[in-house]
Amino acid sequence: MSKGKEKVSNKQFRWLPPMHETMLRILAQEAHKGNKPSSTFKAGSFALVAKEITAQFGVKCHPSYVENRMRTLRTMWSTIQTIRKKSGFGWDDNLKMITCDPKTYQEEVMAHRKHAEFLNKKIDMYDELAIVVGKDTATGGFSKSYVDLEHEPHNADESAEYVADNVEEDVVEKGKNTVESSTTGSGISKSRKRKYSVSNADESVLTDLSDQLKEIAVALKEINRGPVDYTALYNEVMTMMADGYSEDMLATAFDHLCENEKTARGFLAKNARLRKLWLDSFLFTQL
Repeated sequence: MSKGKEKVSNKQFRWLPPMHETMLRILAQEAHKGNKPSSTFKAGSFALVAKEITAQFGVKCHPSYVENRMRTLRTMWSTIQTIRKKSGFGWDDNLKMITCDPKTYQEEVMAHRKHAEFLNKKIDMYDELAIVVGKDTATGGFSKSYVDLEHEPHNADESAEYVADNVEEDVVEKGKNTVESSTTGSGISKSRKRKYSVSNADESVLTDLSDQLKEIAVALKEINRGPVDYTALYNEVMTMMADGYSEDMLATAFDHLCENEKTARGFLAKNARLRKLWLDSFLFTQL
């Protein structure tokens, strides 16, 4: 037998969810380091992922498996973006979840059964997926690169100050033009007042937004800390009997949540409307 290049096949290689997460995490870091010069990564990045998966999970992972997996991720990303652009679908940027009502869900799943996995469910590691297979470095709500983020202000107060400084510069420049073109000089005074008013409004909006994001972050952190409180989960599920669901339906949903910890945490993080959407879509899959 000739000692040629070894032919590698990935037909028997199965990508488990933890492997998928490891791959996305490493490649997002590689993009941060500049190892994604265009729409694809350097070969060394795929080799790094293969080496880490082999070490962590005790299975032989070849770089070609990682490269082939990229095709699957691109298809996944394309599907997500296609659904988001369709009429009748919303987007929860906090939970990274495509939302829709039961009627829209049923119509979409009837036409595209595989789309069910992306509807009314949190898309795990969405931001990393955007960096790894999205256009440029990132896409959609996560449209900035890590490098951009490192040079941004780190809190709302600094952001507001940054906005205010730029508005002030704009005021000064427009003020100069007003003085040069006006004989009374009153234009610059009115311009300053208008611009400072905008600055104060921007600062107020940024502060309010920062407070809301902090509240959401704290809530999610509390939910994800420690084991799931299944007694509290049961009580939360059963309160939905007030919405017209039968006890048997809710018991089935509770059993499913007990078997899927991530889904259970996501359920507890949702508000009443989103819990209803999730329950309707889950019950539909049980028909």
